Amino acid sequence: MPADNGESTILELRDANAVIGTLGLPLPRFIPRRYKHRNIGSWSGHLAFANDLITATQPELIVELGTHWGEAYFTFCQIVEEHGLRSLCYAVDHWLGDEHAGRYGEEVFEDVRQYNERYYGQFSYLLRSSFDDAVSQFGDASIGLLHIDGLHTYEAASHDFRTWLPKVKPGGVILLHDICPKHEDFGVWRVWDEIKAEFSNTFEFHHSWGLGVVRKPGGASSSPLLECLFSDSASVQEELRRRYVIYASHLEHLLSNSPEANRETAAVPDSDEVLVQVFPFGAAGYSEDTSLLKKGMAGTWNTLTFELPEDLGHGPLRIDPGHAPSLTEIGDIEICSRSSGDVLWRVRASSNLGSLAASGTSALLTVGGALLLVSFGDDPQLLLTIPPDHHERLQLNISLRVSLAPTPAPQIVEELIKAEQVLAEQNKKDATAARLECDSIAAELSQVVAEEKLTQRRLRAVEDKLRSEQTIRMAMQQSLSWRMTEPIRKLVAIARSEPRKQG
Repeated sequence: MPADNGESTILELRDANAVIGTLGLPLPRFIPRRYKHRNIGSWSGHLAFANDLITATQPELIVELGTHWGEAYFTFCQIVEEHGLRSLCYAVDHWLGDEHAGRYGEEVFEDVRQYNERYYGQFSYLLRSSFDDAVSQFGDASIGLLHIDGLHTYEAASHDFRTWLPKVKPGGVILLHDICPKHEDFGVWRVWDEIKAEFSNTFEFHHSWGLGVVRKPGGASSSPLLECLFSDSASVQEELRRRYVIYASHLEHLLSNSPEANRETAAVPDSDEVLVQVFPFGAAGYSEDTSLLKKGMAGTWNTLTFELPEDLGHGPLRIDPGHAPSLTEIGDIEICSRSSGDVLWRVRASSNLGSLAASGTSALLTVGGALLLVSFGDDPQLLLTIPPDHHERLQLNISLRVSLAPTPAPQIVEELIKAEQVLAEQNKKDATAARLECDSIAAELSQVVAEEKLTQRRLRAVEDKLRSEQTIRMAMQQSLSWRMTEPIRKLVAIARSEPRKQG
């Protein structure tokens, strides 16, 4: 007796589970490092599928057209690295934005460049150019996996697909993102309809804006995963879609929704974000319920503002800069009035250090004039004692830079120590030069003084001689003989003054 429709559906689902189980994919387990970077995650729902696809097909060359912050692209790179594949990866983008992604500045490319250089520089390359300019850099039939995610108009998407199709090897896979949206001038869905009508091996996901998967004809036999995607029954294909949708929801819950998950994500050194949490000391001490949370970027200076509750209690304010081994450089810490904006109290590396203390898994030190909080675990705490004579609503402004361990922290400490040594050496040189200059000036002064003394002695000798001669002259003029010979001297003087007559 034939089974009814309900029994048939149950049997199909059982067959689907059995087929999927034979692929070794009972449930995806991939955890992406770069997840919804800068809160942009239109590709997040397909990351686990990308892991299974690349692992199954092991493409020698992976090319992405349109990278932006790199959530999809760096997932491809992560998969290559974790599975020890020999794939080369290329990201093609001018990193200027477009009408759909929005226009943006140089900071996007710089962020992507630094991340790529830090983690995947040995096999990943960024081509900063238009898609049309870059296509000539790849040989025909060379690309094993091509991901197209550029401008989403019909004309642009169709042009990108047709221009790059010859570069894909026979049997290679092309991913086309955003096949579902039909609003405004989005036209990728029209391109996808044309592809489905032209190619026999196509598969589509409908979540996360939709992802089209197409296999170029030819090539060797495909993997079991591709057979399941392109050749199996509709029930098996739908079960496969459902599993990736469920896992996408699992990742969203794990990495985005809960505070505990945020702590876990922030603790991963590969994350670019750190969570800075402030705990007022309330009636029950420190509590997650009354804490304040802000996100910052690792490796760069962040100035964060927290509006503090009116009742701060009697204990110190606690600041947790991240939840991982790290090194935190602390700039200014200010307590301001929320009403007037006036700075009521300030801590700097050179003042008010007695108001700061380290707790948890951290230690506080100063190196090279910088104030550092070094964390050797997952619970760094900076305790800040605020003067109790403020009764208005307050605001905390803190400037800090968090570098996640293990690599960046020793480098920064080494740089700061070197800076301190250079400063000390320069101070030593300056002190030596100053001492030599002082000695030189002292020698000149000593010589001037000596010459001055000699001149004064000579002047005194001349003055003594003049006084002696004047005394003798006065004595002579007052003598009897001088007075008696006065008429004779006058006659002699007259005789000398008269001119001589010529003979």
